[in-house]
Amino acid sequence: MDNSNTAAIWLFTIAAAGLVILVSQKRASNKATDLLINTGGAEQVGIWLSKPAYSVSQHVAQPSGRRIIANLNDGFCGLNIVHISRLPFEQAGKANWTTLLAVIHQRRLPTAKRPAFTDWFDSQGTSNVPFQLPSWSSFKSRPVTGRPSIAYTVISRTTLITLLSLCNARCTLRHSGVAGHRAAYTSYNGQWYIEWPLGAPAVVQFVTHDSQVLFSDVYPRSFARRVDKCIEMTAGIVVAPEPSKVKCAFPGRKPPGRWLLEYQPKGFSAAHGSRHLYHMIGGKVYEVDFLFAREYPDGEVFPPHERLLTLPSKDEDRHAIFCVRWEELQLLAHSMDCLPWSPVSWSIHRGLRDLLLSFSKTTMDTYRESLAQKLLDNVHQASDILEARGWHPEFIKESIPGIVYNSVMAGAGDSDDAVRVVTEAALLLWDRPMSGLDETRFWREQLDWPLEAKQPLTPHMVIALTKCFVLEWSLTFDHQIYHDLPAELLIDRSESA
Repeated sequence: MDNSNTAAIWLFTIAAAGLVILVSQKRASNKATDLLINTGGAEQVGIWLSKPAYSVSQHVAQPSGRRIIANLNDGFCGLNIVHISRLPFEQAGKANWTTLLAVIHQRRLPTAKRPAFTDWFDSQGTSNVPFQLPSWSSFKSRPVTGRPSIAYTVISRTTLITLLSLCNARCTLRHSGVAGHRAAYTSYNGQWYIEWPLGAPAVVQFVTHDSQVLFSDVYPRSFARRVDKCIEMTAGIVVAPEPSKVKCAFPGRKPPGRWLLEYQPKGFSAAHGSRHLYHMIGGKVYEVDFLFAREYPDGEVFPPHERLLTLPSKDEDRHAIFCVRWEELQLLAHSMDCLPWSPVSWSIHRGLRDLLLSFSKTTMDTYRESLAQKLLDNVHQASDILEARGWHPEFIKESIPGIVYNSVMAGAGDSDDAVRVVTEAALLLWDRPMSGLDETRFWREQLDWPLEAKQPLTPHMVIALTKCFVLEWSLTFDHQIYHDLPAELLIDRSESA
């Protein structure tokens, strides 16, 4: 009898303890969920509040978010081609990842015929035009973690670097000290802030530009961006379209001195510089050729028949002189012809930019005025096409002609707004598949049989020269940023942001 009573008491105790644990877990889960809801709900996570994710162990609905992955193999959340908007076009919460997913889209945002500004937007600048947004909310999600005024998710450093490249970011602040690391990047559609205090998690914040409002935006709602091409430009690699086998990496910026450019088949594996970034982000370094910068021996004279290029060096007041032989010249010309098309400039490897700009400068300057005039004529003759593509009629009439001509003639700049206008003007001449934009033959033909500047520009010549213009306006990016970052970061927004 005593044994039976003892066993019953133990069973009751175990059952009661289990019930207490389950109730405590449910209360904790509800508290975490209520925390997000009570501190703003939709204000925190936007549309993601209405898309629950269910916990298998607790059977409690929690707000959910997209698992953000971006790299060379997966693209952005599984897509290599995404569409970027300057401002959010759907409800985003204060949590940064919701804002990020409201400016990067699965598909091009539809272009509607534009009514007057006052009819198109309400008093707060929110779109009144009814159309179905290509939201990420239809994708698989994961529960998000909450704490007061924050709903955050975790991203890897390779995802962050890919996002910075995708949004054409450039560093405006970088400081490392005994208290930790802090950096700021400005991009086409927002500001990025990275903070990694000593002994605490690294946090990324993304904030859209407060100087832009929808009702005054005269540009099309979005533009396409290819994840793989953005990564390749940041890593300093030019990949020619099939069936060409050109896949070549460029050396970094060198100290002042004399250098010989040397082609090394499959030499990227032994290179120093962007190789590690390309490997981290999903690239196969063993498949990539390399242009190696070999220091030229002191006392030796450059061969008189070789071409010399003057490049910037690590010392801002001095230059680096590169001797380029015929084989390497052909590769530079092929690389210029195979620069990928982009509607905006690149966050680019500075060694690639230095070499290609030095190689192309004489030819580009020869054709610069002809290109500017040709694009200006395109705008005047096809303003109806621009309007159908989403450009505002008054902007087309009053501003685009001047922006096109003066931007090309400037020779350099850092405005992606101007680059979008110039590349759109160039596309007015193109009536072939868009894949054909990635390869021309202009630069290789110029190397073999230089043409006269007075010759009328063909569509292929316009595309080749416009890609050089994009190169001129591209922003250099530190490909060794991974040294400053941990393997994982939180992306969120704090009360002070």
